[in-house]
Amino acid sequence: MSAGKTMQIRIAGEAGQGVILAGVILAQAAMNDARQVAQSARYGAAMRGGDATVDVVISDEPIDYPHVEAADHLVVMSQPTYEALVPKRAEGGSVYYDPFFVAPRDGFAERQIPIEATEAAIQRFGKATAANQIVLGFLNAASGAVSWESLVAAIEAESPKFRATNLEALELGRALAVKAGLEVR
Repeated sequence: MSAGKTMQIRIAGEAGQGVILAGVILAQAAMNDARQVAQSARYGAAMRGGDATVDVVISDEPIDYPHVEAADHLVVMSQPTYEALVPKRAEGGSVYYDPFFVAPRDGFAERQIPIEATEAAIQRFGKATAANQIVLGFLNAASGAVSWESLVAAIEAESPKFRATNLEALELGRALAVKAGLEVR
């Protein structure tokens, strides 16, 4: 991320997919980088299966509004969040989606990038629970939002019980970004 720029990131899906944790880790990594950061989360009415959204605003300058107004980087992990949030992204903003849950619409966004996080998590770990960390590794590789070292430190601090799995998932996400041909930052 270039100095002085503000980056608005939104991660959305269903409750239980770990999108809020991914946002908390990303915000912690930004603080580790001595950046200005604001993080906020919203849940739908249902405990599981309802929508969950996390906003992370990262800047070198003071942040005057703590919510994402128009996402530069939007990650969607459910079809309802895709339909609702893609139109609200920044012009030219990147849309990342998990094809396990989302069927993108042609022409809905200029830049729609699949992250096969759930499929990769199931193949590697036998279950989908690490998909959020795969998404985080992919998103950070593609956006350069925070330093890799700060992201690793944030994962170690936020989820010490699952440290090894989450770090492996983070690396898998970065490898998927490279495989997708993205300019990894």
